[in-house]
Amino acid sequence: MNYGVFRSFVQNEEEENVINLLENLESRSEVGEVKIKSANSKTVVYIVTSDRRFETQDLLNQQLSAAGFNVSKSFIGGISNSQETTEFLLPSGLKRRIGFKPSRSAMQDTTFMASITELFPAIAFLNGISPSLSTEQFYNAILAANPSSAGAPGPYVRGSAADVTKGREIIDKAEPGPDFKIREKITNAQNITRWLNNHNQKHPIAEVYWGYRTKPSGVDAANPGDIFLVYKNGGMLGVSLKAGTTASKEPILNTYVKPLFDYFGKSADYTRLKESLYPQYREAGVSENDIRTKWGSSPLAQQLGVFERENPREYNRLYDINLGLVKQAVINLFNSNITKTRRFIRSQILKTQLKTPFIKVKATMTTAYMDNSYDQLQAGLEAATSIVASDPGGSKQDFVITLTDGITLNMEFSARSNKSGFLHKLGQFENLSIKFNAIGGFTRNQ
Repeated sequence: MNYGVFRSFVQNEEEENVINLLENLESRSEVGEVKIKSANSKTVVYIVTSDRRFETQDLLNQQLSAAGFNVSKSFIGGISNSQETTEFLLPSGLKRRIGFKPSRSAMQDTTFMASITELFPAIAFLNGISPSLSTEQFYNAILAANPSSAGAPGPYVRGSAADVTKGREIIDKAEPGPDFKIREKITNAQNITRWLNNHNQKHPIAEVYWGYRTKPSGVDAANPGDIFLVYKNGGMLGVSLKAGTTASKEPILNTYVKPLFDYFGKSADYTRLKESLYPQYREAGVSENDIRTKWGSSPLAQQLGVFERENPREYNRLYDINLGLVKQAVINLFNSNITKTRRFIRSQILKTQLKTPFIKVKATMTTAYMDNSYDQLQAGLEAATSIVASDPGGSKQDFVITLTDGITLNMEFSARSNKSGFLHKLGQFENLSIKFNAIGGFTRNQ
């Protein structure tokens, strides 16, 4: 939930059910973001972006009605001209409005948008395209300079004909028009180009490759680099690119509960976790036989989907209980063995075992900078005398791992459902998504 600068307008007690429903809605895979667009002392306007915005509105309206709110719909200028806005009153009479926006169309998915910030800077750097051009001029220069074949000096790795084809497709579809999101990504790409130009002044670059599907020879498949810089001295560096705002938190690691328990060798604890979730499934009407014989199956998830449609409020209450149990089990897992936790962070997040090193560069609408959080984490991890996972409170999903050695680094994680339809929430059973989102406790150096 993105409150922006409007957090103080949210009524903590009487709006708690609304916030819970919106946070649960945000965990659905088709929902991109829930944020507050505007607020004053009488009215708060929320915006929900979704791939299936009409279905998302129907689901949320049902849940709000089940929670006791008198929901209506109407077209409201300034919120949406293509879809009615949901309206209702809090018990105190304060008005709440929820607008719905499409989060993407055609190829405008996460991979497509990310590819603009990866491929465009590589082409721009290699061809001397100025990042100070207008959005349209920059795009047209990229379109004209995009090579039709792969090989040195880039941006396509030799032998990656499929990447050449994909690159052409992405550039064709990224023509700037009224779509603000595409224009935003092109601006991010221009700022990354500036960063590359500045980096090149101190560390001369000979080649730049886009690691879309094919990475340069010798680079590990697990390397998170989006582009790869080959320096004039022959050295190579991966660059993991993230785009957002200075305060935004893009996931650094995406995994699931089961691989975590497998890594720690705690299969018995994983079984006990599943068993701790069973009572909530019984309350949802699942028979003992189905729990034992259909656990984790699509038919059982479909049965739970029916229960959700008929009892959305109770469904979410039971899911919240299980989410808390899963989150606590993961916290306990990290606390069970500090040596393995340190090893997990080192190998799965820092990826110190990779042959080709990498850095992280963050782009915003105004700049791009090297994010030194990995360096801070690596230093903090090796020096830490205490590594403790805990629930800081204030969120159903979030937990932290705190590294302490005189300074404190907080590794911010979340446990959440990331599936859609009947496979989400209770239909995802115990194997929820675990995301590592950010590192706190240090000062960023540009």
